[in-house]
Amino acid sequence: MSSKNKQQKPVVILSYLTIVLLISTAIFSAQSQKIFGQQITTAGNTTKSIAMSNQSSAENLGSVLKLSQTNIPIDIPMMKGYQNGQEIFFIATDASDNQTASTITNQTGFKVNVSPALSETPESVLNQAYGFTNGIPGAGPFGFQLPVVAAKPGDQGFSPLWKLNLVEWNQNATPKELKSAQEIMAAQQNGSLTIKKTDVVVNHPVVKWNGGSLKIKEDRSVNDDSPYIGGQVLDIDTTNMVVTVVAHRGWGPDGRTVYYIVSDATPKMPADMMGVAYVPSDEKLASTPVTVDLFQFMNGINGSGPMGFQAGIGAANTDDASYSPLWRISFIEWKDPSEARVLETVNDITAMAQAGMISITPAMNGTHVVNCPFFEPSTIFEHQSKPTTEV
Repeated sequence: MSSKNKQQKPVVILSYLTIVLLISTAIFSAQSQKIFGQQITTAGNTTKSIAMSNQSSAENLGSVLKLSQTNIPIDIPMMKGYQNGQEIFFIATDASDNQTASTITNQTGFKVNVSPALSETPESVLNQAYGFTNGIPGAGPFGFQLPVVAAKPGDQGFSPLWKLNLVEWNQNATPKELKSAQEIMAAQQNGSLTIKKTDVVVNHPVVKWNGGSLKIKEDRSVNDDSPYIGGQVLDIDTTNMVVTVVAHRGWGPDGRTVYYIVSDATPKMPADMMGVAYVPSDEKLASTPVTVDLFQFMNGINGSGPMGFQAGIGAANTDDASYSPLWRISFIEWKDPSEARVLETVNDITAMAQAGMISITPAMNGTHVVNCPFFEPSTIFEHQSKPTTEV
């Protein structure tokens, strides 16, 4: 990242969650409202103008909670495989079992979370992946050729959740490099190899593929006020096999600090606005144990959350048995914003809901699911990206 990239405070910011809110709940009237310095004018479900002031008004003093180190660029090691004969680049953030998580962590040097909930992913949602346990030596996870995955972003049936299949060349067969699921199936049918299905599911967000990649932010300088829109990626380096992404700060269920990245989402509109992959199959997970609640605030205490209010709260930490990188988004609204106070835990949310002080609304009728792997702060700061200086 060049040191000459100077931070420019945005004058006009379009918050994707604000628009999601307008579409999903239609609670805004056709009047102008000032929220955290934003002038919002709506007519039906159309936002006519959203402008952000760089100065907080005097009436907002005392009602602001802006966390420090809210957005941090981190470097995550990429892995490579094949899809339909072409190279595909991805990262590993979560695995359904301890052994797989530990193995990938040792291979990449980046801590992979354990998420048993991933093993409950319906088979129809999973993307099939193939790892070779013998044959052509190479940079694959078992010391042989690169792995193969069935689908890429944009393909029907694509998912970042990959089901691992082990491929073994049979005796008397002549191994060769295979680069597509179709080639593997053909080799199985002619008796050259055997495919062993496993119960392992890995969250492999795809970064770059034939014909596309995750969107790279135009303004690659990052600070505590950087907006969520416009992309989550700062750089994709296929030479050094590193992707630089923005990690956002929030709270776990018990008030602990967590960081998360955003790699894909559904529906399409919020996915496009965040600059991440649109994965329709994520919606099928919304009512399953594979998704966990993530609460974002749409009014109340002004702050560093994605909607301009306080930071959000997730319902599971990475060391909880229920943890999953797939989050089901809900919006919290204070019924009387003047009574708002900072909430840090799921128990805080429950208490305020029982007291009738807040309402909780599933985003976009419960269909808004985001792939947001959580990380401990120690992982984030260990892999914090250091800007380079141009000579």
